[in-house]
Amino acid sequence: MWQTLSQIILRNRLLIVTVILLITGGFAYFATTKLKLDNKYGNMLPKDSPAQRNYLKFKSMFGEDGGTLVFAIQSEKLYTEENFKKWKELGDKVRDIPGVESVISEANLVELVNNKEEKKFETEVIFVDTNYVEKSIDEIKTLIRTNPLYDHILFNDSTSVSLMLISVDESFLSDQKKANVVLDIEELALTYEHNFGKIHFAGLPHIRVVIGKRVLNEMYIFIALAIGVTSLLLFIFFRSVRVVLICNLVVIIAVVWSLGSIGLFGFHLSILMALIPPLMIVIGIPNCIFLLTKFHREVAHHGNKIKALQRVIVKIGNATFMTNLTTALGFSTFIFTNSEKLIEFGIVASVNILMVFLLSITIIPIVFSLANNPKERHLKHLENRYTGTLVDKFTFLVSNKRKWVYGATGVVILISAIGITQIEATGNLTGDLPEGDPILEDVNFIQEHFQGAIPFEVMVNYKEPGRLFARSTLEKVEEMQQYFKADTLFSKSLSLVDFVKAINMAYYGNNPDQYSLIANKDRRFLKPYFDNFRESADGMGGFTLKELVDTTNTTLRVRLQILDIGSYEIAEMVDSLKPVLDSILNPDKKQLEHYYVKFKEGETTYADSILFGNNSIYMATTDLLSGGDADKQLEFDMNPELIREYYEKDNFDEVLRSAISNQYFDFTVTGTSVVAAEGTQYLVKNLLTSLFFAIVIISILMAFLFRSWKMVIISLVPNFIPLLVTAGIMGYFHIPIKPSTILVFSIAFGISVDDTIHFLAKYRQELKNRAWDLNGCVLRALRETGLSMFYTSIVLFFGFNMFSLSQFGGTQALGLLVSLTLLVAMITNLVVLPSLLLSLQRKLSTKSFKEPYFELLDEEEDIELDDLQVKSEGTTDVDKN
Repeated sequence: MWQTLSQIILRNRLLIVTVILLITGGFAYFATTKLKLDNKYGNMLPKDSPAQRNYLKFKSMFGEDGGTLVFAIQSEKLYTEENFKKWKELGDKVRDIPGVESVISEANLVELVNNKEEKKFETEVIFVDTNYVEKSIDEIKTLIRTNPLYDHILFNDSTSVSLMLISVDESFLSDQKKANVVLDIEELALTYEHNFGKIHFAGLPHIRVVIGKRVLNEMYIFIALAIGVTSLLLFIFFRSVRVVLICNLVVIIAVVWSLGSIGLFGFHLSILMALIPPLMIVIGIPNCIFLLTKFHREVAHHGNKIKALQRVIVKIGNATFMTNLTTALGFSTFIFTNSEKLIEFGIVASVNILMVFLLSITIIPIVFSLANNPKERHLKHLENRYTGTLVDKFTFLVSNKRKWVYGATGVVILISAIGITQIEATGNLTGDLPEGDPILEDVNFIQEHFQGAIPFEVMVNYKEPGRLFARSTLEKVEEMQQYFKADTLFSKSLSLVDFVKAINMAYYGNNPDQYSLIANKDRRFLKPYFDNFRESADGMGGFTLKELVDTTNTTLRVRLQILDIGSYEIAEMVDSLKPVLDSILNPDKKQLEHYYVKFKEGETTYADSILFGNNSIYMATTDLLSGGDADKQLEFDMNPELIREYYEKDNFDEVLRSAISNQYFDFTVTGTSVVAAEGTQYLVKNLLTSLFFAIVIISILMAFLFRSWKMVIISLVPNFIPLLVTAGIMGYFHIPIKPSTILVFSIAFGISVDDTIHFLAKYRQELKNRAWDLNGCVLRALRETGLSMFYTSIVLFFGFNMFSLSQFGGTQALGLLVSLTLLVAMITNLVVLPSLLLSLQRKLSTKSFKEPYFELLDEEEDIELDDLQVKSEGTTDVDKN
């Protein structure tokens, strides 16, 4: 197969180059016209997960919970005539920007005025007269700052912090070009800093857009860095500008293909997806190194360039394909996570890794077939004194110091195991931002003065429309809000209860002392006021009732924010919160459940306790039993005792169960914070699963290649040790397990096993050529592949290390940990693997290992050069090149 492939490549150079150029043009089109930026942040859950379904249900009823951009200022001079006018001016200008739905600040609030004649409330804007004739600045401040509704929602009077809340249309935020409206708004705000001092920006629109812009900028920086670093290393290794340029040609085309494929698949450029183009450079260069090293060895051996290129394709192509395949399989296991973003990442990464192989196996032979023979100085790296000495030291250790190798390896494993026990799992919405980052500082500022910054929502289903404004309903919601208020994790909450309190306060002339639930004696008088207010869309200074109550779904919303604590902490908090909320909303639930169980067990007196102790349950039960028949319902009303006749009927327990359930308030805890927390835990579990699949799949592939499970086990050992070392370091240096760091293991394992395949492929070839001189085979394989393994490992080390320059902590950790893992993997593959082969050589040299399914390094006879006619302009005989 590879013999035939070499002939196809070298005979059809012009055709292949044309096809590559056409494909590159197509991918360039998709990269420039179809590629979109994904600035959705924190939601990694699959669509069918319960938490995601709850969140989507919430959004369908109340809209985005994270669509508010926040400006925060800290100024004791806001309530001066000039500054307050400027605060209003800024809000008015922001509101006129396309994409802005509403602006709420202290400068555009309204108050409810009691129109006693028409029995309704009228809204009056507090600050209209910018000349301060109608109201002085002190009167305005008193009206606003004494209103309990706005306290700790729009301002913190004790610390002189004031907020401006800007609602941004989601269609603008999700559009890469329109999303810049957030930056335009913030740029406008910055022009007012001389009036108010530093303006802090927060809210998910700010985080999404700024981080999205960083992702795009970092991708271009990493592409440039990857090319620069690998070019420098290539020049140091090969001492040839031509080699550097040709290798860069391969990876630059690979970058275009990777970006184009993202657009072609219709995927978006996320923080993960942006790693793929620079990864193609880092992974593609080792392909070039293996091919070029073999090419130079062949040229140095016999001096025939075309024969050398043919042997490169035949002898190295298969092994290089297998190493790329194992790397692709390592990335493809992300498909098993069931997370949309990781599935997309796995698909694009694995496909492009295989395309990088295709590019390197065609472009390098074609270009070098057209170029002059390598000069003698270009071949000196094969006998480099320093790298040769290093390989000699590895050979010495393997030959003479295997006990020391095993002892040192055991100590490293033991130390790593101790470190692994100290690993912690965490993750929060801003966890990947480094300390001192402006985004993090602004979020912390909001959290310091308002306690929470990340949306946290509770939906309460009151089931029957008539229960919405029932005092018992309002009191339960109020008690729930009081519970949140006592917990320092949460900001002040906002719900229907606050509107009811504001209405009561307005009825009594906006007296703050009357900010409380409506007394029973006032409910009759306030009913017409309330009905009129419900029909009004004005609400209270931008806060509308429809944002807090979905009457079509009989659901009300309690809106608040939570501190950006770790995902596992949020999950634990939610688990402990649910029984508390249930006890507040359904105080009789445990007793009713107990009575119902007793009734099911045959103690019918407990049905009396339920039905005659709770009128609502009795009414619901008789309604269900009567099936809507008015006469039957009348019988129950006239003689309640008739219900006992139904106790023994087969379906009565189901009717009673339904009647009881209908009395419960169902509630759902959701919001961006909850979804992000659930997503982090979900990914950590599934990424561990993907690592397991990577190990299994690659093990099966290696068993297929070598037909010896003993060899599979031996080959996995040097690739497990680096993973253990990395995990141990994470424990010692308190690097937590989270989605960005768990990626390290699957990626590193898929790449590090490449060296193992190259080494074992050469080892098996030597077994055939050396009449089973086992000791000599191992050492020969070490000397032959050691140089390439060293070169590629150094390239991978420095290539991944560039990610440590990222502004995102997760990407930094990914770069550092993968670099470290691959460096350790190089050492274990050059020392531990040969040592194991030498120590266990008799047990490993089975017949199945001698007879593989197919050769990785094919030793077929070279094709006759006279028969190899390369079609190109100006010549027909390839030897003339």
